[in-house]
Amino acid sequence: MTDPGLSASRKSLDPGRLDHLAVSRTGLVFDPVSGLSFTVNTTGLTILELLQSGASMEEVARRLTEIYAVTLDSATASVAGFSQQLAQNIP
Repeated sequence: MTDPGLSASRKSLDPGRLDHLAVSRTGLVFDPVSGLSFTVNTTGLTILELLQSGASMEEVARRLTEIYAVTLDSATASVAGFSQQLAQNIP
C-alpha cells in the first residue's frame, strides 16, 4: 500500500535531479547544476543512496526499518522529511 505522505513528497522531488548529485561516503553532497553543496547525516546518506539506486520512497522506508531497527511509521516520516528538505535545497 502506498503511503500518501510519501507519494506527495515524491511529486515535489525530481528524481532526475538525484542522478546529478555527487555524494561522498562522508555525506558531502554536491549539486553541479546549482553549484550548491551540503552535508547529510548517516540516515540521510542511506536515504539518498537508496533513492539514487532507483528505490521508491516506500522501498526506502522499508529498508530503513531493516538497517536501523525503527518502526515503519518512523522510517516513513524520516524519508518524507528528508525528501522535502532535499527538494527545497536542490532547485
